[in-house]
Formats: sequence, C-alpha cells, structure tokens
Amino acid sequence: MILLGLFIFLALAYEFVNGFHDTANAVATVIYTKSLKPTTAVVWSGFMNFLGLITGGVGVTMAIVGLIPKEILTDVNSSHVIQMVTALLVTAISWNLLTWYKGIPASSSHTLIGSIIGIGVGYSLYFGTDVVNWAKAIDI
Repeated sequence: MILLGLFIFLALAYEFVNGFHDTANAVATVIYTKSLKPTTAVVWSGFMNFLGLITGGVGVTMAIVGLIPKEILTDVNSSHVIQMVTALLVTAISWNLLTWYKGIPASSSHTLIGSIIGIGVGYSLYFGTDVVNWAKAIDI
C-alpha cells in the first residue's frame, strides 16, 4: 500500500509539474506580445488542453506507454520494476523543475520520453542489450 501511495503521489506530482511547466511555455508568446492578458491566456490554454483530450482521446498516451520495454514491466523481480518506475518519474519531475527554474523552454512530453529511454538503456546495460527492441527505438 505504501508503494502504491508513493506511485500515485509521484504520478500526480508529475502531472502537476507538467501542468504549470507546459502552460508557461504555451502561453508565453501571447502574454509577451500582449495579445492576451495572462489570466485569459491560461484559461484558454487549460480549455484547449481539455478539448484536445476529449476530441483526441488517449492516442498519444498509448504511444508513449508503447515505448516502455515490455521486458521491464514483466520482470519477475518486482523490485526492478519499482526502482525503474520511481527513477522514471523522479527524473522527469526533476528535469521539468530544473528547466522551469532556469527558464529553459522544454517539453514535458519529451522529458517523459527521455526518461523512458533512460530506464530502457539502464535496464539493457544491467541485463544485456538483447532485452531492448533497438529497431523499434531507432524508428522513433
């Protein structure tokens, strides 16, 4: 139960950081050019993100989940899975907070994909390169 609570907390923390990180990137231009007031720009950004989810579905989410090597998720040793999922979320959250703090524009989605690739590479270095589908990884 403690690990489940930790994972839920980390997932919600990532979504929270993703929200303020990407909203800032999305609305910076219209606020800087004074096309929209900051409150209006943030409300429009939130509405359009919600509309994108409703009309676009979860296709992007499923594509990102498809990047995770299945061998990692089906590992008999559950401590490996716990360590990798924790590393994935902590790395993505840390990178988003660092780029936000330094004012570096960066995509949270690309950060998450980079974290997934990182755990895949780490897993392959530890268990051997035959566990990662490199052909699929290169096609991305």
